Amino acid sequence: MPQTTAQAAAQSAATFVDLTPDDVPAIVVHIRTLGEADQRLRFGVPVRDADHAEKIARRLLQMNTVFGLWDASHQRLLMLGSYGKATLANDAVETASSALPEVRGGMSQRMANWLYPRLVAQGHKRIEWNFYADNAVVTAIAKKRGMKVDCRQGECVAYFDLQPTADAIREWLDGLEQLLEAVRNESHTSPGAKL
Repeated sequence: MPQTTAQAAAQSAATFVDLTPDDVPAIVVHIRTLGEADQRLRFGVPVRDADHAEKIARRLLQMNTVFGLWDASHQRLLMLGSYGKATLANDAVETASSALPEVRGGMSQRMANWLYPRLVAQGHKRIEWNFYADNAVVTAIAKKRGMKVDCRQGECVAYFDLQPTADAIREWLDGLEQLLEAVRNESHTSPGAKL
């Protein structure tokens, strides 16, 4: 059965990767590919032209850790994300992302699965999302994730506690260590066994 255009567009590389200044041209194309409403919701203003998009891309790279998800041929950034110091709490990190329309639907969960363990490993305790109150999509995603949302004068902040994720990772690592210890002990009693 032939693939639809959306299915073909959604095929992507295996995982998210950190982006560097070498990726500015791809970041610019991603930003310009977003519709004007998406640009405003993600960057605060519609993007006027390629120079404006490049300034946004370079500012993102200077102020944040920027990551993306490439298509399978490594030609287009299907999703662009960033994280950096949050404004309200020292142990919090602010995250933001944008995805091309053809790959939306489940992409934020895929990003969270990759990003949250990374943020926990870096010692962050909480995630913040800052967005405009009229961004119904982000509001819905925040509520679906159980985030606390506080809106004032048209701007919202959603909070997500990373401690449950940190606890789950710690439990998994403890279980893995116990399993490895049991295998090490078993290998000493079995001649010729190697680990």
